[in-house]
Amino acid sequence: MNPTYIYGVIRSDAAVPEDLVGLGPSGEVEMISHGDLTALVSDVPMDRPLGTRDDLFAHERVVDTVAASATVLPMRFPAVVERHAVVDELLAPHHDHLAAVLDDLDDRVQYTLKGRYEQDVVLREVLADDPEIRELQERVRELPEDASYYDRVRLGELIVEELQARRDEEGAVLVERLAPEAAAVVANTLAAPDDVVNAAFLVERSHQQRFEDSVEKLGAELAGRIRLRLLGPLAPYDFVPEE
Repeated sequence: MNPTYIYGVIRSDAAVPEDLVGLGPSGEVEMISHGDLTALVSDVPMDRPLGTRDDLFAHERVVDTVAASATVLPMRFPAVVERHAVVDELLAPHHDHLAAVLDDLDDRVQYTLKGRYEQDVVLREVLADDPEIRELQERVRELPEDASYYDRVRLGELIVEELQARRDEEGAVLVERLAPEAAAVVANTLAAPDDVVNAAFLVERSHQQRFEDSVEKLGAELAGRIRLRLLGPLAPYDFVPEE
């Protein structure tokens, strides 16, 4: 057996940095080509299971480094096949499909925007705007902890509901503000009640600075209320077709 790790697929004429460091004993990233396509691969560590956080970081480091200067189709982590299968099962039978996807992603990179409420600020807004929540909070303050248990549960439920309603509306507005600067947008699932936005934007390389400036302007407008975090430019993870 000769297990091989696949990071992604690029065009065979794409320029690749020489100092890429990936997985495996040597960390060397190699290229296996077929037709117009090239797979970025390396050996798989044999002394431990694959799938640690460091492995994921190594995967992202390789594809994001390549994506800085070339169009790359990232593989799902972790992608391990036999050496011969890189050509026999990936590049050869799916050549035209992969080439078409690369054409769609040509000269585009991904930016991921995450935003989270400044919790204290937004909670004050919720209390100011909602009489029921405000009255319930005052009642909870006046009662002993044991006697106010159910009121505390209800208070928490009402606050979470209100935060979710606000974030749905405000998150949509944030995406709408930036959408004209992108070729495509994918809205991802929010993990916590105070998360406002988690969206991926596919941006033309020639428009990167304009997109970053738009996010910076938006962040200045929201300072003190919503914290924005912009990741990128990245490989277009969220824009890879499922098939």
